[in-house]
Amino acid sequence: MSYKNLLAPNFLCMFFLACWMSQTPAGFGEEVENRVIIRLHFQVHIVNGFADNAKPLVIHCRSKDDDLGEHTLWKGQEFRFEFGISWVKSTHFSCNFKWGLKKLDNISVFKHGIETWSCKATGLCFWKAAADGIYFSNNNQNWEKRFDW
Repeated sequence: MSYKNLLAPNFLCMFFLACWMSQTPAGFGEEVENRVIIRLHFQVHIVNGFADNAKPLVIHCRSKDDDLGEHTLWKGQEFRFEFGISWVKSTHFSCNFKWGLKKLDNISVFKHGIETWSCKATGLCFWKAAADGIYFSNNNQNWEKRFDW
């Protein structure tokens, strides 16, 4: 075996590693010219956006690998979790939302490919429960209704 053949695979591995590292800033997605090249870390926030404390919001979130448990949120409270995305298998978190007699099951709050794109700029995915449904935002300011109760 020639010495030249041993260097080729090592060179390619080092080249791809160097390219990947140069596009992944230390802050997991710092902006370069107002565009994030790649983001590996995300946060999901679930907010109780109801007007009063007559009934709490009860949520139960999970992925295929992690059960994040049941959480009771009162007016203005939030439940937050963070994670790194998995390239080997698709990262997917879903939650059940319950408010009094109203209930929504298996609401996808992060799915690799969907929220990876819509939350990429900030790395944040916000979900707010309100009296008329569930809203989504990637900046906690501009809300889009996604689900009705």
